[in-house]
Amino acid sequence: MPLPPKTPFEKWKDTIDTSGKNPAWHSYDAVIKSTVDKYNTHLKSAPGFTALDWKLVKAMVWTETGAPSDSWATQPMQIGDVSDPGLAALLGGKEGGDLIMPSDIASSLTFQNVRTDPVKNIQAGVGYLLMKAANYDYVNVEDLTDPVHDYKVVPGDSLDRIARQNGSTLGELYWLNPGLHTLKIGQTVKIRKAKMMKTITGFKSLDNTTVARLYNSGDKRYAEKLAYCLGKIK
Repeated sequence: MPLPPKTPFEKWKDTIDTSGKNPAWHSYDAVIKSTVDKYNTHLKSAPGFTALDWKLVKAMVWTETGAPSDSWATQPMQIGDVSDPGLAALLGGKEGGDLIMPSDIASSLTFQNVRTDPVKNIQAGVGYLLMKAANYDYVNVEDLTDPVHDYKVVPGDSLDRIARQNGSTLGELYWLNPGLHTLKIGQTVKIRKAKMMKTITGFKSLDNTTVARLYNSGDKRYAEKLAYCLGKIK
């Protein structure tokens, strides 16, 4: 009796099983290790950061493309596809990529080279993963080069307007003027330049399920595939 045809997942596993015999599957090891080392060094003092395991990234590369894939030579981590908003999010500076990426990586990535250079694609892919894994908050940061000075309230003023017109924040106004809640014309308040800055407050633990949720865009077996790849990576 003939065996039933293999499922797509079983065929995929057969492909992964050939990895030990094909050096191409391991051609990005040095790039992955170097990239992960740079991110780990850059983020080592960030709250809640645990060093990323380069083998997890290698498993992601195998899951995303794999040596037989046409994308292996250019986009091994698949970030930068025209339909994928991940690269724009990473390079846009509004979602935390500027805090996550080491300066040398951040300054070298472009939309073009991430889509054509496998090294840049891996650097961007790792950055995107860690950007999505991070938790953020905004904190008030005062400009210590700007001396505290007095401001006299005029008609039409509000706390928000005073802060904006003086390049400051509500948090700084409250900090310099304890108990300040209402304003009166002619009242004097203390003010200093300040701004709200995005900061990293922690990181999600990167197990296979979390990586699948943060990085994957539709493969329901992504976490299972990561686990299978990790079992093959020495």
